[in-house]
Amino acid sequence: MHSTDHLSRREILTGRLADHPAIAEAHVSGLVVHVRPERAAGARAALECMPGVEIHAEAAGKLIVTLETDSDAEIVTSLNAISLLDGVMSAALVFHHFEADAGFAARRE
Repeated sequence: MHSTDHLSRREILTGRLADHPAIAEAHVSGLVVHVRPERAAGARAALECMPGVEIHAEAAGKLIVTLETDSDAEIVTSLNAISLLDGVMSAALVFHHFEADAGFAARRE
């Protein structure tokens, strides 16, 4: 681990988070999810059941989705889970906002 308070991409992807001090975080990510049109209803239903996921628009097999999480690791986990949903051809992270403020996280609930 490094001596700074920032996690590296490698630490996130390899799961080396245990020794890192807990920091109250809130992450808001924007995704574009491209689904097969014939499977769009099933993919939409599965997305609606995922915690922190909200669908804002849908057209021509593309869904505009926001994802609210408490850590970078949760973004990666959720993005992978979305990518593996039946009918999903791709899920792309197109926006990410981070707040290191416990007050922001409490306002989301």
